[in-house]
Parts: sequence; structure tokens; C-alpha cells
Amino acid sequence: MQNRTISRRDFLKIAAGTTAALAVDWTHINALLAKIGPKEKLPVVVIGSGLGGLSAAAIFARGGFPVTLIEQHDRPGGYATSFERAGGKFTFDVSLHATSGVSGGPMRQFFKETGILDKVDMVDLPDLCRIITPDHDLTWPQRNPEAIIEQLCRIFPGQSAGIRGFFAEILGVLKEAMKPFDHDSWWDRITFPITHRRMWGIRNKTLADLLDEYVQDAKARSLLSTFWPYYGLPPSKLSGFLYAIATAAHIQLGGYYVKRRSQDLSYALMDAIEKAGGQVLLESEATDITMENGAVSGITLRDGRTLKAKVIISNASTPVTMRMLPQDPAQRDYSGKAEKYMEKLKTYRPSLSTFIVWLGLNKEIRGKIKGYEIFAGGHYDPEQAYQGCLACDPKQSGIGVTIYDNAYSGYSEPGTSTITVMMLSGYEPWRRFEADYLAGRKEAYGEEKDRITEELIDQAERLVIPGLRSMIEVKVAATPLTNKRYTKNPEGAIYGYEQALDNAYMNRIESSTPFKGLYLASAWGGGGGGYQPCLGSGLKAFKAFLKDWNG
Repeated sequence: MQNRTISRRDFLKIAAGTTAALAVDWTHINALLAKIGPKEKLPVVVIGSGLGGLSAAAIFARGGFPVTLIEQHDRPGGYATSFERAGGKFTFDVSLHATSGVSGGPMRQFFKETGILDKVDMVDLPDLCRIITPDHDLTWPQRNPEAIIEQLCRIFPGQSAGIRGFFAEILGVLKEAMKPFDHDSWWDRITFPITHRRMWGIRNKTLADLLDEYVQDAKARSLLSTFWPYYGLPPSKLSGFLYAIATAAHIQLGGYYVKRRSQDLSYALMDAIEKAGGQVLLESEATDITMENGAVSGITLRDGRTLKAKVIISNASTPVTMRMLPQDPAQRDYSGKAEKYMEKLKTYRPSLSTFIVWLGLNKEIRGKIKGYEIFAGGHYDPEQAYQGCLACDPKQSGIGVTIYDNAYSGYSEPGTSTITVMMLSGYEPWRRFEADYLAGRKEAYGEEKDRITEELIDQAERLVIPGLRSMIEVKVAATPLTNKRYTKNPEGAIYGYEQALDNAYMNRIESSTPFKGLYLASAWGGGGGGYQPCLGSGLKAFKAFLKDWNG
């Protein structure tokens, strides 16, 4: 049984990080930065070029530090990348469906501060989402919570008061999170339960707990928890605070897509790093972190090269990062705090992974099939859907379909369309194939992969796109093993550590570590998975460094 009690101290600590992540004081950051010098004597190495690593490297380079970014792949981005098929006729996005907070929000400010604001074109999506259930086909508009509320109240008139109460709660949490809060102020800490009443009240609740307070109808509850797949856990396990603040931000701020692909965002950040004097080493894999006197001193690459570092930012998964540290007891001088930290990390679980099918179609469906981001399923039970995800069973999990051409005209070549069909997936159904897969023996694995690919296409054709099979020209699929091979994330996790109540916003692991000079910048800490949280993790690592350095 999880310990569901979050201490006042832990909550205030993370609440401070939450509010700061939404409204960063760049003037204060620049003031702290000015106190550090000479920066050329503080070499920084960033391991991994996912969005957390890219953002950290861009911010450190902007601040005048000598930065080297190490990436094992041949391009930057991690999950924020794209790939081509059919001789470049189709370009598929690996992960991005939508992100929020761009128009006048914190991401826009981040783009400005890193010098990429005019380098990335963000497209305002046509709607928030489309939801297909056995009884309803609903479209939720962008940045219009009241329209969503009215729609649901018409469908469930007996639940109207509860529906309004639920939205008031989550939108209220978002509003409170944007209030100023100084963690170093004793007055702010004492008065937090009053000034941030909703945040304080929700701190120990799951999403199911939150729903219990407002809505009893199972179908209404299912629709209100539509976005649970974005966070990887069903209502009974998911932090109510995480769902409230993230969902409210998505509804209030709207969804955006990077034009032309998310790879453009990754390349823009890489260019910003290099223009600021940093260097990016692609196809270079870090294997070891060296330490001297309890502090990091550098890294070793797989080809034997070494790089000195006073500061290391790891965008690699936290479990992999910890394995890079000296493991020989003779070389370890970890403090007792560090040993406890390592043991604590062993109690956390990787999040779910994904099974994704990318399809290139030989017909244009833009405007013919409504919706951009589409959730479709045959029942109203998210707990059952979660069990279906664990088993990688498309018939029970529900599916997500993204019709990218509905984002903007010209996404695909004339006469074609680009879509994805996906589901969250547990790792256990794939564990039996792992050894053979990594050894290149993929026959049995391929048969299972093909079987589930066809089931996902069946579901998409039945629920969303009639005649889908007759239009397929290119078909590519990826499993949790694919994700593990490309990212080295344990179990192919896409959200870092599982965002359960004991490791979500309230008490998620921090950017700083007990190892002097080592910081984390990825979905495994901070705000968890998603484009904006991952970009924010790089900023959090930078802020943690500034705080440590300035004492």
C-alpha cells in the first residue's frame, strides 16, 4: 500500500517549484547568474539531447558557460524527433500530438530567452480533442472551458452541479498555482494553506478521490477523466493534483503543434546551443560519470574519450544515470544521504510505454474526417482501459488517433495523409521477447508486433476512419522494445517514473541530487512527461545549480 500522506514540508517545497515553473522570474535568474564567474572555469556536460537536455544546454550556453551536449543518436530530440519513409514522401512525428502554454504562456517566454522564438512556428490546433464513446461523438473546443461544461451538462443534466464543481476545482488549482509564492519566506509557507486553499486541499487525493466529490455517473466520470492517458495512470492511481493542474492548463491555454514537425524544435534548440558557443556531439554515447572528492569531475564516452566537467546535467533516464556513477566500492565515496537516495529511487516504477502505428495514406482526408486529436473506445471504464494497456490489448485499452493533416494545410504531400494510431502499453507482454530482440532475433517478436498492429488498425477503421485499410500506403509500428532500444529508457517508459501519488508533482524527485555537480533534466523528475514539463526540467536544473552555487 502506498503512503498517501504528503507532509506539509514536502508539499510546500514542490508547490514552490510548481508556481515557479509556470511564472519564471528571468530577471532574478540573470541576477544570480551575474554573481558567478569566471564561467569558463565551469565546464558543463549535458548527457542526452531530449528536450530536457536541449533546454538545459541552451540555457547554460546562453549564460556563458562552456557547454558540451552528448547524444547517442544521429539527431537531437529524444522522443521529439521525426523520421521519413517512402523516399521522403512521408515524414512521421515520433511523439508530438499537442503541447500547451505557447501563446503568451511560459513556453513562449522560454523560447524568447533561449533565442528560438522566431525559429519555431507553432500552429494553433483546430480543437482541443474529439471523444468517441459508445453513445457520443464529442468535440471539445480550444480555450473555452464554459463550452465544454455546457456540453457535458446537456448530456448529464442530473450531474450539472457536480460537473461545474469539478471544473471550478481544477481551474481554481491552476489559478492558484500561478500566484506568487516564495518558498524562502516563512510567512508564505505558514499562510500557504489559506492563500492556496485548493492546492492544499487536493494534495493527498487521487483523481478518483477528486471525482468522488463531484460526480457519481460512471459515463460522466469517464469523460471528465478523458486525459488520463496523457499521464499514464488511471483515476484510482493518478495524482489528482497533477491531473487538475495539467488538464486545466491544456483546456485554458489550448493545444499547439510545431510546424513542420517536432524535430524542428529540437534542431532550433541545437542551433541555439551552438550559436551561444556550445558544442553538440551526435553519435556519441556517455558510459560513465567520474567523481573526485564526492563531486562530479567528468564523463567517459563509449569510444574512450573523456570530458572534464564541473557540472553534469543528465537527460538520460535516472536509473541509467545512477548506473553511470562509480559502482566499485573502492571508488565510491558516497555520503549516507546519497546511499539513501539511491535506495529510494529503487522504490519507483517506470511509467507505461506505447505501441504506435504510423500510417501514410494515399488519399487526402483533411476535413473529411473531423478531429485532430481523437480519443476512441468501446466502454466507459478507465480502470479496465488501463488493464488493457498493461496487457497491450487494443480491444480493451481504447486508442488515440491523430490526423496530422487537420493541424494545417500542407502537412502531407498532395493526395496523401499522415496519421498515427496508438495505445499505451505495459512492458510485461514484451519482456519475453527482450533477449532475442536485442540479439537481433525478431521473428516471434515481429509476429506479435504485426498482430497488434492489425488490431489497432481494425479499431481505428471501426471507430474513427471508415475504409482506412484501403488507403494505407506506408505502415510503420513501434513497441515498448523499440522505445527502449532508441532511448535506453527502462521498459521503454515515455513519462519517466510512473506518476503515482507518491511520485507526482507533490513529491517528484528534484533536479538536484546528493552528488555535487550532478543534476537531472528529464521526464524522470520535475513535472514528469510532456513537452512543456521536459523543457521546464532543463530550466529547473539550471535554477538548482544557481541556488547551490550561490549558497
